[in-house]
Amino acid sequence: MYITNIKKQPYAKTSHGNRIWWLLRREIGVPNYEMRYFEIPPGNVTSPGSHPWEHEIFVGKGKGIVKGSNEEHTLAAGDTVYIAPNEYHQFINDDEVTFGFICVIPKGYER
Repeated sequence: MYITNIKKQPYAKTSHGNRIWWLLRREIGVPNYEMRYFEIPPGNVTSPGSHPWEHEIFVGKGKGIVKGSNEEHTLAAGDTVYIAPNEYHQFINDDEVTFGFICVIPKGYER
């Protein structure tokens, strides 16, 4: 068993100024999936794009938008999103508070 707290983990800043914490990662021996937590400040976005792996998202704080190739959806705390492999996506914070979400991806697919 492995237990940690986000306050004990370092975060990285993305090129857009967002913060990402790798909470459960391959270095601790997870066999299948890695868990990350993102915070997007008001007015910020994530890089748009697609990847050959899936994403599972749980919104824990604030509100934001997930944009797909031909659609946009407003998200709020408690919402979940499944993004299929190779599906175009981008997260946008158009609110006045931080937009925070957990993102789970297959182990070893991003760094």
